[in-house]
Amino acid sequence: MDRTDLISARAGLLALVAGLGLLSSGCRIERAVPVEAATAPGGSFSNQAFDARAQVVDVWQAKVLPALQQRAGEFPALRAAMQRDLDAAGAAHGHRARGEGAPWNFVTRLKGRIVQADTELSAATAEVDVDGDGQADVTIQIGPVLRGTALRDALPFVSFTDYANQVEFAQLGNAFNDQAAAVALKDLPRERLVGRTVSLLGVFTTADATEAPTILPVQMTLEAP
Repeated sequence: MDRTDLISARAGLLALVAGLGLLSSGCRIERAVPVEAATAPGGSFSNQAFDARAQVVDVWQAKVLPALQQRAGEFPALRAAMQRDLDAAGAAHGHRARGEGAPWNFVTRLKGRIVQADTELSAATAEVDVDGDGQADVTIQIGPVLRGTALRDALPFVSFTDYANQVEFAQLGNAFNDQAAAVALKDLPRERLVGRTVSLLGVFTTADATEAPTILPVQMTLEAP
């Protein structure tokens, strides 16, 4: 080994020793917090002061119902418009926040006859014939558990960017569903639904005009049997 190689080897050894000393004298290797733990309810992203329920109640009468009533389309006409041009129907009677290609969140009114009801599950449903042919045209959620985020996402004044993270936005969606259940479904009988006529204002999400929608009611009444 010539003199140049010897000097290079000694320099490398000194650098290695110095690095080991630095680690032992105070440097720590930090363990990253898993994303699931950070974003889960109660995790480090959770804001205990955030009250989704209070926010929903505060805007329900003043903003939510007027916005939905203004954009609602009568279901038979809305279905026909969706089949002609889904995006045009969505622009008139719906909302989507994620841009082109995302599903539309539609608002509709309808009146029809319940032809089938499944009330065994907490996320119960009823099938409704709207056009009088005896066949179900839509499914309505009758709770008490309401699924999906169609109600939250149908409101043009509700934006993800106004909230701290996905946890808060998810809590808001649940709060909207809980409010709809409390207002529209609290007095709904669980028995003898088949054959009764239902009228409702509701929302649904779809990207396919040929599919029978599943509607989350916001206002709903049943005619006497």
